[in-house]
Amino acid sequence: MRRPRLAPDGAAAGASGAPSRATIHDIAREAGVSTATVSRVFNQPEKVSARTRDRVEAVIARHHYVSDALARGLASRRSRTLGLVIPTIMNSIYASSTQAIQQAAQEVGYTVLIGISEFSADEEALLIHRLLERRVQGLILTGRERRPDLYEKIRHNRTPFVITWRQSREAALPSISFDNYRAAQAAVAHLIALGHRRIGLICGRSDVNDRALDRRRAFEDSLQAAGLTPDPSLIFERSFEFVDGRAAMHTMLARPERPTAVFCANDIQAIGAMYECQEAGVAVPRDMSIVGFDDLPIARYVTPQLTTIRVPAGEMGARAARALIDAIEAGEEVAPCALVTDLVVRGTTAPPARA
Repeated sequence: MRRPRLAPDGAAAGASGAPSRATIHDIAREAGVSTATVSRVFNQPEKVSARTRDRVEAVIARHHYVSDALARGLASRRSRTLGLVIPTIMNSIYASSTQAIQQAAQEVGYTVLIGISEFSADEEALLIHRLLERRVQGLILTGRERRPDLYEKIRHNRTPFVITWRQSREAALPSISFDNYRAAQAAVAHLIALGHRRIGLICGRSDVNDRALDRRRAFEDSLQAAGLTPDPSLIFERSFEFVDGRAAMHTMLARPERPTAVFCANDIQAIGAMYECQEAGVAVPRDMSIVGFDDLPIARYVTPQLTTIRVPAGEMGARAARALIDAIEAGEEVAPCALVTDLVVRGTTAPPARA
């Protein structure tokens, strides 16, 4: 078989005359070294003399050569790649943790492949399967609830994993996260301590989001523990969007007995609810107290500033990536870690006007 001829600039050329991709054999032949030496320049440069390394790198640069990392990974069983599955990239709280994961991985030479499930269990299962096909060395998952066969598939492929965004107390499901239930309890307890007795809830869909389910359960349990009965007409499960928070608040304000406070299990929903109050002439916090969840940067730039739960999204992402990589390198399971959330009291909560 005839080898590709060289184009005028030194690049390999195909039959059409257009440059074609050079191979490791082309690089080795032109540099006057073995293919093993070229491979060491990429993987163990310290084992190649400076003079030889410079000569090989000059040929690599001239041909714009990129080594086949997939082939190297299959041969060594080390792809140095992590798989990350998140429900959405539209919410900046997920973007914050994703960036932290990416930065922590990049610092030690790992690449992150991201899959977005759109809160679909079927789509998540497909994404996990595809990431395993690509031989990722570890998986970072969002939330705990998924089909048992998925965890079996991950373990069968000997792929370490870690759960984020929901704390797990099961040793078999290692997590680096915070307790959504306790965090939501703190938010509701704050409203009850201020004297609110008629409290509404705006949260995500608990049927597809186990974090939303924890926050809703905490809301209902906190009211009942205080001798209050949750009113189903004041509980709204919506998408985490401004318009959904606004629509839910619009409905609550139309009730004959509207609430004096609302817990929103997401800052975006909370700001949408604040906007609806403003449009309806309902003063926050004089006529309506609102608590959010996440402490997004925008929470400090609305008027009044939003009382919310501060979530360590960036710290969680960075710790998850580092712990997963440590587990991969050591051939062990991920060491779990429980993170702390804080109630940040700002200007959207006050005692009810009627108190």
